[in-house]
Amino acid sequence: MANLWLVPVRWDGTEAELHSERLLLEPEEHKERLLRAVQAVHPRLLLLFKAALLLDDEAADACGVAELPFALEQGGGIRLAAADALTDRAAGSEPLWPLSHCAEAYLHRLIAPAEAEQLMAAVNAEPDIQPWIQAMRNWFGQGLHVILLREDGSL
Repeated sequence: MANLWLVPVRWDGTEAELHSERLLLEPEEHKERLLRAVQAVHPRLLLLFKAALLLDDEAADACGVAELPFALEQGGGIRLAAADALTDRAAGSEPLWPLSHCAEAYLHRLIAPAEAEQLMAAVNAEPDIQPWIQAMRNWFGQGLHVILLREDGSL
């Protein structure tokens, strides 16, 4: 069964950092309520993306990898970068994973955090999804994007 994660992301156009405050969306019925509530306000406010497609597979010249080299449930930030930014990486720095061109296109389609923050004011949150809604509002207020990652281990 697939896990869905709410993930705050700092995206500057070439590098993305998935922040450590990732939230696993469960139980299933609450997850469905969240998606309905957010998408009723704007269909692009919370876009789904498969976690396995985040990374570039240079050997296959394709988006995605069979298995992620990191786990979303583990703490700590996860840094990814477009191919151009990988060449500028400083030696000895924390891992910088290759961002797939599919993930880069996805990130470019996200609504700007300031606009998303305004849209979130119109989301009607039932009490059982209120903590997720509040987390999204906080992240947008900090200038972060919020993405929905599906982790299922398969392409």
